[in-house]
Amino acid sequence: MSVSWSRTRTVGRTEIRRRWRVIKANTAQLISIGLMCLFFLPGVLAILAGAYFGGSALRAGDLATPAATVREIAVTLWLFAAVFGGFRGYSSLLEPDCRDGLLTTISHRQLVAGLLLAEAAAFGLPIGLVAAAAGVAFALGSGSALAAPAILVAIGLLVSTGFLTGLAVVLVFKNGGVRSRLLSRLRTVVFVALFLVYMSVIVTNSFGALLDPFYLLLTPTPIGWVGELALLSTAASGSPLLAGSGLVVSIVGLGLSGPVVSRLTAWLWYADGLEPRETDTAPTTAEGSRLSRLLPQPIAGVVAVDWTRARRAPISLSYAVYPLFLLITPVIQTIEAGTVGSGFPLLVAVCGVWITGALFTLNVVGNEGSVLPSTLLAPDPGRAIIGGHIAAGTLVGLPATAAAVALLGVLSPQPLWAVATLTLGSLLLVVAAAAIATGIGAALPRYEAVSVSRSRKAIVPSTLAFLLYSIVIGLVSLPLVVGHSHIIASAVTSTLGLPRTGLALAGLVVSTVLAASCGLVSVLYARRRVDRFQFD
Repeated sequence: MSVSWSRTRTVGRTEIRRRWRVIKANTAQLISIGLMCLFFLPGVLAILAGAYFGGSALRAGDLATPAATVREIAVTLWLFAAVFGGFRGYSSLLEPDCRDGLLTTISHRQLVAGLLLAEAAAFGLPIGLVAAAAGVAFALGSGSALAAPAILVAIGLLVSTGFLTGLAVVLVFKNGGVRSRLLSRLRTVVFVALFLVYMSVIVTNSFGALLDPFYLLLTPTPIGWVGELALLSTAASGSPLLAGSGLVVSIVGLGLSGPVVSRLTAWLWYADGLEPRETDTAPTTAEGSRLSRLLPQPIAGVVAVDWTRARRAPISLSYAVYPLFLLITPVIQTIEAGTVGSGFPLLVAVCGVWITGALFTLNVVGNEGSVLPSTLLAPDPGRAIIGGHIAAGTLVGLPATAAAVALLGVLSPQPLWAVATLTLGSLLLVVAAAAIATGIGAALPRYEAVSVSRSRKAIVPSTLAFLLYSIVIGLVSLPLVVGHSHIIASAVTSTLGLPRTGLALAGLVVSTVLAASCGLVSVLYARRRVDRFQFD
């Protein structure tokens, strides 16, 4: 079946309408997109200003190496387009709604063409408008009217070829994942490694060091040569041969990328996939047997199921890492200063407590999903479900939080006795946080799956549960934080004459009493809700 413009337009228009309905139905996503547009507005103004002043500097001859500069700019645009294309390909572009049904009525080439048209309309048009405005600004600065169309053509070729290249790379990896069991298992490891690299680049502010190898490799290629189109349109010296060669190669590559992407997509969509093997269930069985030695069998079974779900679909627990973003700025400050501040262990302790409680216990009933009926038919389901979810989070969060708080406390200016009491308080609050979350999750459950990414859905705790849980954890942790805060302790000591040791112990005792009381009430309520659960 050949690709026709009318079918491509229909598929693209339908995809755009579907995306708009999804966005419009999610108020939070709609607000986030609006805020993102406001966030990018200063960047757009900076691009226009840079284009104008860059053209002025080029006309004035202030640029020592104009060819090298425009080549690096061209490579940067191409790289960002490739990264964005890879992100779109992995997140949602290659997983359209009702894909199997669409492939029974139209060819894969037609569907790919329609999806790319939707991408061009959603992202290409805004980029094209910014590119056109940047071309006009560069033309005004350089004093050459030909610079505007030259800039527009160069940006268009760089962005489109970079996007399709990133999409093709993701297709290669996806094809390997659906055919190789080893690559499929290593997928999570690869993305964790990429995330760590990304965070290290942000923390160390080493974008230049990351891009330098790409500049060295790509500036002498047609990708860099395309940037010299901007020079040929002005009075600056540029190589017509290299600019023309880059233009021709980019156009030819753009033409060839369509069949390549189409073929790779067909291999992915029509692949049979990997057949499950009996050995795939062996780790869960072995894990359950080890846990049964430490915990009662029903509770050990719930723990094993929680850990297995987390291992197979880690994105379903992505909400639990939100507090880690609060640590980005302190981590950067710690690396820059070379020392650990006295308040950093406190922040790590609170984040560890919050994460542990939110991992598996903030939606104790909804987390069961389709197996909830069979779970409720088991003997004493409340004890098994509540105890199992608490144990699943505590066994992971308790050692990690204790180790992080103790290590950072020793490296910080805090005295050793304060490190000991803070670590002890963190251990107690970690256990209590998981218990506190059970009652909140039972009172404010969520049973339906929601989108956790562009193409993934999972059952996550409700927004009200998040809000109430955060408030309660903040209140029960406040005495411990106040008692170990160097600033507050100094003020209280100088005002009331209370020794800092007494203040820290008082904070530990008050937080422990509050956490234990809230945790006990929460567990009893959650167990009662589970035991008396009725389906509508």
